[in-house]
Order: sequence, then C-alpha cells, then structure tokens
Amino acid sequence: MSHLAGTQLRLGRILNPDTGNGIVVAIDHGLFIGPLPGVENVDSAVRTLLPGKPDAIQMTPGTARACLGHFRGKDKPGVVIRLDATNIWRKSPAPKEGYYAQVASVRDAIQLGADAVVTFLFAGYDTDAQEADNVSTLSTLAAEARVNAIPFIVEPLAIQKGSNVVRDFEIMKLIVRMASEIGADVIKADYPESRRQFEQLVSLSSAPILVRGGPKMDSDMDMLQMVKDAMDAGARGIVFGRNVWQHAHPSGILHALAAIVHQGASVKDALAMVGSGGQQ
Repeated sequence: MSHLAGTQLRLGRILNPDTGNGIVVAIDHGLFIGPLPGVENVDSAVRTLLPGKPDAIQMTPGTARACLGHFRGKDKPGVVIRLDATNIWRKSPAPKEGYYAQVASVRDAIQLGADAVVTFLFAGYDTDAQEADNVSTLSTLAAEARVNAIPFIVEPLAIQKGSNVVRDFEIMKLIVRMASEIGADVIKADYPESRRQFEQLVSLSSAPILVRGGPKMDSDMDMLQMVKDAMDAGARGIVFGRNVWQHAHPSGILHALAAIVHQGASVKDALAMVGSGGQQ
C-alpha cells in the first residue's frame, strides 16, 4: 500500500478519515451489461444517490464526464474511475471465450478528477494467455497509479461461464493475495461463506478490503447482516451497486449501511432506518 502523501489524501476521500471506513456505490455496470433498471439514466441515478451521502461513487470515464456537475464543491462524494471492461456477464450477444480490455489510463482518470481507480483481476479464463494479459495490464496500471499518487483498487474475482460469481474459497484466497502482491492500495472482494473465512482473507491481504455487493440480495436483513458480519471481521467498508440503486429507498438503505459501517450500529437499529429515509 502506497504511503505517498497524494495517495493518502485521495484515499481519505474514499475511506472516511474519521472512521477509516468507506461506502462506495458502483454505477459502472452499463459498460459490462448495458442499462440495468435503476441506472438507465446515469445523471438521475447519481442525483438519487446523493441524499444518502455515500463516501464515493464508482463510475466509467463517460459517466463521470456526463455527471461532473454533481461532484463540484465541498461535501460531495469521492470519484472512483473504472479503467477496464469485460463481457463475461453479458447475456446478449453472448460472449464466446470472454474478453478483458483496458478502456482508460490512470492519466485519463486523473484528468476527470478521480480520487481512485479500479480494475478487475480474474481467475478462471479459458486460456492462460487471457489471465496473463489481465495480470500484465494490472501490473502496468499499478505502476502508473504509484507514480501519480492515486489509490489503486483491485477487484479480484473467480469466474466461470454461466455463473455470475464463483465463491470457491481456495480461489478467493489466491486472487486476494495476488491483488496484494500486484500492489493494490484497496481490495474490493466478495464475502465468502462464513465470517471465519473472511477473517482469513483479511489476514492474508496487505491492503484494506471493501466487500463487493454483487447481485441484488433477497432482503434488507440479509444485506445488513452480511455487512455487519464483514465489518466485525475486519472489512473497511463496502462497494455496492444494485443493492443500493435498485432499492425502493436508496437514501434510506445508504443511511442504514452507514450506521453499520461508520457507527458500528446493530442490524436491528440499521434496519429501522431504511423506510424512514435514514431518520430514526
């Protein structure tokens, strides 16, 4: 993890300096699977999220450019820029072997005002050459991020055709450690099957871990309980997408999540905030 002053100052716009934790909302899904319900119009999506006061919003370069006005001034969310793309989750047209491609540089992200950049690290491609290309790209981007003193977030995922995400714990341990070794300042990782397993991921990582939300969960209780378990096991926050902007009350669920992530609230107390828009 970089200790350069610029990296640390920028990281403080992602991880709240008062708590050391962060809530990031991801709205970069359109680059991978198109305009999902809730983010058909990115300007409206960002506008809906702002009352919930997320610490940062994760976007593609195009979305960041289109929504620039929402991030001007004080007390606005930090900006995380996605530097890469994949088609492995797309249903139509269905991918063949699946691709990984860089879509922006670290310099592009800095010119957009980014406080951090994020990239995928995949394990499970059809060929070793595809995985090697992925690792090579990440290594180059990590070096560029260090030179430019901007936090480098790595999202390590186990992939398999026909699956949204694979939570094979042995693979999860491998790729979280790979992300650490490549030089991630922050790791955005799936929550495994148990708290004990997540504690292992935290222990073998040299970077703070933010828990990835993944597909929309069945209930608010399930989501908040997972976040509470993760925070108690050493997580430094979350990166959620559909579980926030497809929620009936995006502002309320963000305030409930903040109560757990930043204040250590119980699931019961956080759950009471959801329908009230964050007001108890």
